[in-house]
Amino acid sequence: MNSKIINKLKKDTNNSSYIVYREKNIKDIKVNIIYNETLTDSDKLSNFIYRSLDHIEKIYNKEDFLYDVIKNNISNIKIKDINNYQDICNYLNNGFVILLIENDYSLALEVKKNLSRSIEKPMTETTLRGSLDSFNENIETNVGLVKRRLKTNKLWNEDITIGKYTKTKISILSIDGITKEDIKNKIIDTLNNIEIDGIIESGTIKHLLIKENKTIFPVIMTTERPDKVVSSLLAGKTVLLVDNSPFALIMPVFLNDYFLSEDDKDSKSINNSLTRILRYLAFFITLMTPGIYIAITTFNQEMLPLELLTSFASQRSTVPFPAFFEALLMILSFEILRESDLRIPNVSNSALSIVGALILGEAAVNAGIVSPVMIIVEAVTAISALLFTEPELTNAIKWYRLLFMIGATTIGMFGIFMVFIYFIVNICTINSFGKPFMIPYVPLSLEGLKNSIIKLPIRKRTKRNKYLTDNITREVIK
Repeated sequence: MNSKIINKLKKDTNNSSYIVYREKNIKDIKVNIIYNETLTDSDKLSNFIYRSLDHIEKIYNKEDFLYDVIKNNISNIKIKDINNYQDICNYLNNGFVILLIENDYSLALEVKKNLSRSIEKPMTETTLRGSLDSFNENIETNVGLVKRRLKTNKLWNEDITIGKYTKTKISILSIDGITKEDIKNKIIDTLNNIEIDGIIESGTIKHLLIKENKTIFPVIMTTERPDKVVSSLLAGKTVLLVDNSPFALIMPVFLNDYFLSEDDKDSKSINNSLTRILRYLAFFITLMTPGIYIAITTFNQEMLPLELLTSFASQRSTVPFPAFFEALLMILSFEILRESDLRIPNVSNSALSIVGALILGEAAVNAGIVSPVMIIVEAVTAISALLFTEPELTNAIKWYRLLFMIGATTIGMFGIFMVFIYFIVNICTINSFGKPFMIPYVPLSLEGLKNSIIKLPIRKRTKRNKYLTDNITREVIK
């Protein structure tokens, strides 16, 4: 029987040179040892497997059941039973050593090689006083970082494997008694119905879980910070951890969540409230500033003081393009610079930023291509956009910024007003896994407003969001 399994395995793997086949006899009982040397730790294999089998050979009594003797004498190794040929393939591709014992008994012993990064600082979500650890590409490590912070048996998780060829493991995390079952079950049902060749990273799952044609705003948040995941779980949200991806997926999320930070917990309420007001102000500045500039320089000059209007006119007198194309040119230039900044090595980032921001901008003004005030407008717009780290949110801002510019160049401030109405109606009709995206503003939630634009002290925030959990009472020391 063992020879049939080995022959089939050799055929399915095209007789790969990385699959190692060994054979050992223990009191006339043949044991076949199979492993993938690219995924298996050779030191663990030598110290725990081979040495243990040598020891078993010395103490084994033919009256004993070899299967039980092996399981009882190999320590410090996770041991799994094998039920079928597919189990052999799965365990082999996950760094396990396969022991094929005569009489059709088989075992899988975990001796994975550590191929993941160590735990490092967050790269995309910087923090001043928060935790300095982040997720890496190993899902077991990532689950451990969460469980280290949530020392409770109520932390519920279910593992699902997706991908015909990649067999990617996905762990679904929630807190029993806090997370609403309908949200969690909806996510699980969607995942179980996914059929795809492979899952490379969490972004693929993110787009498969939502209908992209419904909205350009992100209804799933990505994060590399375990403390942010724990805060989300305590709020009643569901979290997905994807193997080989350092980013967790949080759902459902609302627009207000993108204006909050884990560092907010370390700030006094009055100070943090000011910071949040600045974030909302920056959101509308980066969204509408180019459009407002186009409107007041093209249609609504009466909105400016005469001295300022004269200054704007003199600056634009040498610019050969309308205000719309001037703004569009600067925005495109900035986006190209930003994209190239992301793609080139880190050692060149500073140089590129200096060249792009200073030399190119000054040269454009001296050449009469853009006006100095347009440089200021674009700088304010770009700096305000840097407050938001979620790429999907910044992309949504870009599209609506363009709509505001088109509205402004068409009918001025009235066009901006019409686009603004469309913008408000659109975001108010978005649902995140069945929950309103604009919570706590639409529908109005007085309890949710306590942690929105204005942050009240934690002693006054005693309730969770009723849209996320039925267990709305949060325990607070009085």
